[in-house]
Amino acid sequence: MPANKIHTIKDNIKTILDGLVTTGTLKEVQVDDYKKGLLSRDFTQFPTAILTTPTLESTAATNVQNLRTYTFEIIVVMNAENITSSFDVEDLIENIINQFDNDPSLKAGGATGAADGGVEPSSSTPEAVTSGSKNYIVFGITVRAKAIRDLSFV
Repeated sequence: MPANKIHTIKDNIKTILDGLVTTGTLKEVQVDDYKKGLLSRDFTQFPTAILTTPTLESTAATNVQNLRTYTFEIIVVMNAENITSSFDVEDLIENIINQFDNDPSLKAGGATGAADGGVEPSSSTPEAVTSGSKNYIVFGITVRAKAIRDLSFV
């Protein structure tokens, strides 16, 4: 497994999110660069998805391989003024999760999947959040991408 597996997985997640922009499900995708707080950004359109840097976890799969889990949070920000019912939020959550369910190895249009151990998407509970004078509905989509990592013993 290349040393930049984390980048490939993140790029494939972003490709899936960009596809949701193309279909109109999302209006904007940002990649977190830590320079601004999550809600202190300039959002041009809603809903916006912010892809964050993952946490990593590794467990032994065999005596020469580990199963590494890359856990990415996608923070989704909706303008509260644009929401007409709870269905708006619920439908968005399900539409995003469906994309990851339908790409269980994170191929994202590529020949081979970056997550050869599978993908487990889930969501957090939506929350109403106020930042400055703006009201948002915010929830997270957690993508747990699993990949086999061959070990090298020195």
